Amino acid sequence: MEEIFLENRHHLLIRSKYLLPLPQSPLYDGAIEIKDLKIHRIGPYRSLKKEVSKAKLIDLEDLVVLPVLTNAHLHLELSALRFRIPPSGKFLLWVRQVIKKRADLTPIEIKESATFALNELLREGIGVIGEVTNSALTVEILSKSPLYGYIFQEIINFKGSSPLSELKDFSPRFKITYSAHAPYTVSPLLLQVIKSYNRKRKRLFVIHLAESSEEIEFLKQGKGPIAELLKERGQWNESFKAPGISPVKYLESLNALDENTLIVHGIHLEDEDLEILAKRGVKVCVCPRSNLYTGAGFPNLSKMLAYGLTICLGTDSLASNDRLSIFEEIKTLHSFYTEIPPLKLLEMATVNGARILGFEERGSLNFGAWANLLAVATSTPLSNSMDKALEEFLSCEKEVKYRFYAGL
Repeated sequence: MEEIFLENRHHLLIRSKYLLPLPQSPLYDGAIEIKDLKIHRIGPYRSLKKEVSKAKLIDLEDLVVLPVLTNAHLHLELSALRFRIPPSGKFLLWVRQVIKKRADLTPIEIKESATFALNELLREGIGVIGEVTNSALTVEILSKSPLYGYIFQEIINFKGSSPLSELKDFSPRFKITYSAHAPYTVSPLLLQVIKSYNRKRKRLFVIHLAESSEEIEFLKQGKGPIAELLKERGQWNESFKAPGISPVKYLESLNALDENTLIVHGIHLEDEDLEILAKRGVKVCVCPRSNLYTGAGFPNLSKMLAYGLTICLGTDSLASNDRLSIFEEIKTLHSFYTEIPPLKLLEMATVNGARILGFEERGSLNFGAWANLLAVATSTPLSNSMDKALEEFLSCEKEVKYRFYAGL
């Protein structure tokens, strides 16, 4: 992959046979004018080349041009666990393995593997991220990267609650805040404290929710593998009474659902849950390849879309995935949900996540957005029909050939 760092002096006209200026409509034989590091104009190449005669032409020919991708949910500090935990048919078996093997990792191992994973993110065309950390060991690594996004300091404490110290942003490229791991690892009171912290600061509240059948059992009955694990680890809360309702209804009862809430996974959702999420404007991040790996299930994307939910994509960690590739996530979703238009999946992979994380100007090709874009080669030639080409693009192997950076 060749990296191109744009400067203010650059006045470019980038031409591509397959231009995907998301969130705008695709263009066959289109062009983008870049001026002052930003998207100045987008249109058919034949028209723009006459109007922008002084710009330097970069003809990318058959390469597909689109915004940088957004990986809205990952855990870089678990990268050292890649290939160390086999795929599981039961979610809690996978969780136990993560706990056991994560405890054996040294800070050096965590940092080295996270650095390697960061480079993989760049090769995969990721530009905006939602990184979840428990140790904060990835903060320094990310501060030196060209990425943008959120860093979520994840809290796990089911036994009680405590005041949260103020977190300060360490870079103009990253926002940092607290997140709650899950409704079964954070006490009801602490969950409310975390949501309140984010609400007051207008920060995104993130939580793993409705990920497994074991989570449903725990919240409805207060027993099962999750209750057993909490007791084993000395994290059981004697005052906790199972609410007897779904994870979504539980968060609703705690006043934790609104337009600045992002739930991760959302596999086990009933119609009533989807209605609540839609009513509250809650966003959803799905991680399909991770879900298949852990045995948690698979998100019902068609139903989410039918309820009008805004969806973005994540890879989760390398403890439950073999790649940090958003292209592979949309390829998997496309194979499961052939009825969903390819453009809708590409929006989930790019502008949706960037917008949810508050970095739309860094992860879209809107007019006036920073010119952070990719030029992608495909393993097989694409059709001249844009509709067919989009289908083929999702299904084939892809490689980022050029990556343009602007406004770092």
